[in-house]
Amino acid sequence: MTGSDRMSCVLGIDIGTTSTIGILVRLPDTVLGIASRPVTLASPHPGWAEENPEQWWDNACAIIRELIAAAGIEAGAIAGIGVTGMLPAVVLLDREGRLLRPSIQQSDGRVSAEVEELRAEIEEDAFIRQAGNGINQQLVASKLRWIEKHEPEVFSRIATVFGSYDYVNWRLTGERRIEQNWALEAGFVDIGRHELSPGLIAHAHVQAAAVPPLARSHEVIGGVSEEAAQATGLMPG
Repeated sequence: MTGSDRMSCVLGIDIGTTSTIGILVRLPDTVLGIASRPVTLASPHPGWAEENPEQWWDNACAIIRELIAAAGIEAGAIAGIGVTGMLPAVVLLDREGRLLRPSIQQSDGRVSAEVEELRAEIEEDAFIRQAGNGINQQLVASKLRWIEKHEPEVFSRIATVFGSYDYVNWRLTGERRIEQNWALEAGFVDIGRHELSPGLIAHAHVQAAAVPPLARSHEVIGGVSEEAAQATGLMPG
């Protein structure tokens, strides 16, 4: 690798609803490659929408290796990685970091009863002023309440509540953080204070500690772990 190649590229990964997409760019603006893998959307019951987060990770690993190889660069040329995705999908981990169930997607429609329950408990105008969000099926609180009622064994083991790209970021770095846009769509952010609100999280009936610290969209949350480096072909750190 020449001096001009060192740390000269950035990698983008999008955890989309129907596919996982990667793009490799040589700075400032030369696209070296784009790759994608399909994602399986499951609907085990009418109105349900679920996916397997392990598939997102497997796709990301394959895409990263493909992009590096096709561009003919060394992994050390990659200066940074940005991960984005659909929101607010819900991913749940136990204390050991194991997935508890498939993700519940943003388009999932199983929670009509829970939405009405929240509307009966919360003054909606006040909620909108605090959270910047209406009471609807996309709120993570409604989805977690559904799990509490219908999958109590899963609910009792929830240690971490993630979004789609938060999960992939965690697999890359080992750092548990939630990105601000997911948290906003989830209904967990006090928009006046620009921070997570324990009171808003309480509507989901989980401990506030189950929601990881907030990360701004531009924030560097960590380096590539040794385990992720082996899986993706990236350089550790």
